Amino acid sequence: MKRMLAGLLGIVATAFTGTASADSLRIGTGAEPTSVDPHFWTGFPNIQLGMMIFDHLIIPDKRYQMSPGLAVSWKRLDDKAWGFKLRQGVKWHDASPFTADDVIFTFKRAPDAGVKQFAQFVKGRDPVKVDDYTIHIKTPGPDPLVPNNMMGFAIVSKKHGEKATTDDYNAGKGTVGTGPYKFVEWVKGDRLALDDNPDYWGTKPKWDMVIMKPITTGPSRVASLLSGEVDLIDYVPTADIAKLKKDAKVTVSQAPSSRVLFWELDVSRDVSPYVFAADGKPMFPNPLRDWRVRKAISMAIDRQAIVERIMDGNAVVANQLLAREFFGYDPSIKGDAYDPEGAKKLLKDEGYGDFTMVVHGPNDRYDNDAQIVEAVAQMLSRIGITAKVETMSKSAYFTRAEADTPEVSISLGANSSSTGESPNPLQTFCHSRWIGTGYGAASRPRYANSRLDKIIEGSLVTVDDGKRLKLLHEAMQICVRDAAYIPSHY
Repeated sequence: MKRMLAGLLGIVATAFTGTASADSLRIGTGAEPTSVDPHFWTGFPNIQLGMMIFDHLIIPDKRYQMSPGLAVSWKRLDDKAWGFKLRQGVKWHDASPFTADDVIFTFKRAPDAGVKQFAQFVKGRDPVKVDDYTIHIKTPGPDPLVPNNMMGFAIVSKKHGEKATTDDYNAGKGTVGTGPYKFVEWVKGDRLALDDNPDYWGTKPKWDMVIMKPITTGPSRVASLLSGEVDLIDYVPTADIAKLKKDAKVTVSQAPSSRVLFWELDVSRDVSPYVFAADGKPMFPNPLRDWRVRKAISMAIDRQAIVERIMDGNAVVANQLLAREFFGYDPSIKGDAYDPEGAKKLLKDEGYGDFTMVVHGPNDRYDNDAQIVEAVAQMLSRIGITAKVETMSKSAYFTRAEADTPEVSISLGANSSSTGESPNPLQTFCHSRWIGTGYGAASRPRYANSRLDKIIEGSLVTVDDGKRLKLLHEAMQICVRDAAYIPSHY
């Protein structure tokens, strides 16, 4: 469980009420996984669950640094190959042996399952079996991030996964891993049950059983914790932290997370579905295509107020799409200062009169997400943009926001790099969208900049860390400057 707890977002709370079984742990989760299939989606609840049941070749620690997982060692063989030594003696949950065949199978499955976001980790990387516990990963050219990308996806069983669909995984067929816990059942909306794996190769599980219960509202999670219905909650409501810290039965654990929240603006369409002229008709041309309008929106957002008043001080103002502890973070990027008068003048100088936008976001996915959407809408209204709010459940929101033709114009998003370097958010969000490659896989704005594409692609084949860092800084500067994504807070 240590890995799972270390990866929880920012703040968790545990209560010791004397009502729980010493052999079980009941977790009240603010966000339920969308699937048990570890290759379905790169969303945090899915990754968190996946790391309890399955293993990665390389395991990220709590700051996403690399540590041995199913691979015990790795090294660059030449400019086009990496060698990996696999851990021997590992058993799948059905007691069958883990071998290189499972790794080869996973490389074939991961890019084509679910919403295909895992393609970014495996495309262009060809695993070759040397023996049962040695693989070589061939690449078209220099690829310094092969080990980092091995942290991004779980290894699944060839025996159980060859004919298993995502629905089969959700039902338990195929859900056979090498991780510390075994899948028991998933009753969507009610509970997800796991048993311990006494034969786990790593640190033995502390609990015989883990029950994860989705409790989507913050007050209900806190009430469940204090009543003893659950032993641990994540997504602790920021307004309750001070009170919980004073409760002798409760332990609150906090740490900076790797998640950054940001606004995504529709920069690609001539007419955006939720931008309207003063007469109520769709506005043409779409003002969000103008970088000066996007700049004004960024200047209108009071990030410090969001941190202090909505997040109750439990956040940090963000200036780019990467947590500051990660390789590639550019300390020279200062971000846009809060300047509503300057934003209003910029819109006026560029000839933009009154127009209306609908600001979209979930109301049950991120800490205080609905309040953040409401606050930003009010901030936009102060600079002459009539902003309306539409929030909804995360299932409805992501269905609309991530449709082939996104049904949003300005929307709240988030990212947490799974590889510990900025190429992950850069290629996933800021690169032009290339279906099937992982490039632009999470880009709702459909942002495209050919010069930025070349810089990002160059960083992915640059072995020298100093040169790669320079490219990453340049890429992040362009992405932030163009403001298709407007960082909010970590």
